[in-house]
This record gives sequence, C-alpha cells and structure tokens, in this order.
Amino acid sequence: GLCGAFGAVSGVAFLVLKNVGWHWLIIIVSLPAVPALILILALPESPRFLCVSGQQEKAMKAVRTMAKLNRRKLQEKIKMACFVDEELGSYSKILNKDNRKSTIALSVMYFCNIFIEFGLIVWLPLMYSANMCGAAQSPQHKCQSLTQDDLLKLTIATGGSLLGTTAAVILAQRIGRLLPLRVANFIMMLSIATLFVCVNESFPFATTIIAKIVEGAVNTIIWIMIPESFPTCIRSTATGFINSCGKIGGVFGTACVYLLFYVSPYSALIPLL
Repeated sequence: GLCGAFGAVSGVAFLVLKNVGWHWLIIIVSLPAVPALILILALPESPRFLCVSGQQEKAMKAVRTMAKLNRRKLQEKIKMACFVDEELGSYSKILNKDNRKSTIALSVMYFCNIFIEFGLIVWLPLMYSANMCGAAQSPQHKCQSLTQDDLLKLTIATGGSLLGTTAAVILAQRIGRLLPLRVANFIMMLSIATLFVCVNESFPFATTIIAKIVEGAVNTIIWIMIPESFPTCIRSTATGFINSCGKIGGVFGTACVYLLFYVSPYSALIPLL
C-alpha cells in the first residue's frame, strides 16, 4: 500500500509539478485525507473487542451497523455469545512458548522489509538527482529539485511494487508461502548489491525496478503469513505487534539512509543488504 501510494504521488508530481506548481501538488495529494477522516469517524468499534471486554450490547450494535453497511439483514432476535477474557490481547499471549517463534520471526522479517522499503524510498530520489552509477564514482552533493525524468523514473520504479504484490498473491496460492519468500529475499539482496556496479546509465534504473518488485512481493507474503500463523484469539494482537515492529524499521531505515548518504552515498546501501 505504501509503495503504491508513493508511486502514485510520484506520478502525480510528474503530471502536475511542471504545469501548475508545487502548491497544487500539495493540495491534490492531501485530498485523500478528507474521505479518510470521514470514514474514521463513521467506523464502528471492533465487535470482537467489545464482546471480549464485556460490552455485549455495543458489540451487537456494531455488528448490526456493519451488516447494514454491507446491505445484509440480521434476524431481530439474534444474540451474541461473548467470552470475556481479561488477558485477551496481552503480549504475554503472543510471546508464550507456543507463539514466540512465529512472533519473533515475523516481527524481524517485517522490521527488515520495511527498513529496506523506507530506505529505498529515501535513496532513490537522491540517486536519480545525483545521476549515480556504481560505487566507483563520487557523485556531487547538490541541493536540487528532481527533474521530470527523475519523477518519471520514480513513478515507474515504485510502481514495480504493485507488480510484485500481484505476483506474490498468485505464487503464494500456487506454490506456497516460504519458497516465494526465500527466493524474493535473495533476489532483493542481489539487486541491491548490484547497485554498487555500473554497467551503463540505464543499469541502476533497471536494478531499482527489480528491487521494488521483489520488495513488494516480500511485504505481501509476510502479510499473508501473519493471520495464518496465529489463532483467532490473539491474531489482532500479533498483527498489531508485528506491524509496530515494521513502523520502527521504517523510522530507522529512513534515518539511516539519509544520514549515511551524505557521508558516502553507497555506504547507505550497506544496511539494506
């Protein structure tokens, strides 16, 4: 989702920035916040949370609201049987001996994947604007705007994540989860490593497209595996915990790449490996 959004913003910038300026670009990319705010205000509380916390009437009301939004009718006398568990949602549940391995493994994988994702988001515009090709060259550090060609490259490269997401869904259904995940991780590391080499001027661009495709595939497969790895009673807690680890990885990836780039541009790629 994030990669698709970043690619969409790059595409909008390519179309709008040159013609009407950055003021309209900010307005256009901010427009999705309006329906998002409306939907947040209209969104009912989780029936499952209300149910397990002892708020059975509110849980039933939330279910009826969701049924109405989905244009489905519920019987008037329908009742909801709730099991109240004060420890439900506790981190001790997802870190016990039965779930600890899955929680740690998926948290580390997602942390690393989002670290790489955010790192590439920061690194790609810097690479394109500096016309970098291979670690043997020493690009000049200049504070300059991205050209239309740079924005087009960003749009195409980040759009590769959508292709990776589609491929991951198909492969996960056909041949399973682990094999595509392992192959995609290997290709991602290899594609990032090849950025240290300059074959020709088009080589870095092609390599970054491959990196974004497989990065999107890894992200998708991880999200397929998360709900399948935990029982229903702790699935939401595990998903939230793993997602939080990913957000932390995004913060570290952004800061790490941005700081290292101005020390040595290609040293910023080393943590992504």
